[in-house]
Amino acid sequence: MLSNLQTVQVNQNLKKLLVDREEIVAAVVTTLDGHLCAMNQRESYPLERLATMGSTLMSLGDTITAELKMGHCRNIISENEAGIIAFMHINESLVLVTMTQNLNALGLLLASSRKCA
Repeated sequence: MLSNLQTVQVNQNLKKLLVDREEIVAAVVTTLDGHLCAMNQRESYPLERLATMGSTLMSLGDTITAELKMGHCRNIISENEAGIIAFMHINESLVLVTMTQNLNALGLLLASSRKCA
């Protein structure tokens, strides 16, 4: 888990991400074991559940890439009818999950998320 100071800093970074990029509608930082550390959103989404699913998905990505000897899993992208969700490692123990409803914003989502991470 994060210290109180780290949590404040992460929340500030997530808020700045949403302010700087209007296309990003939600951002979550979670531990690899699924504990929600920080979140920010423009609308109401079930982000607590997303934190758990995001950590599970990144663990699965890590397992797949290790099995295939492809190095470390950097990110996982879920392209959907109503938007895109990006899951990426911040470090060995934290995952950043970001979401956009703009189907044409994959590059922006990934670039902005990497910069935030």
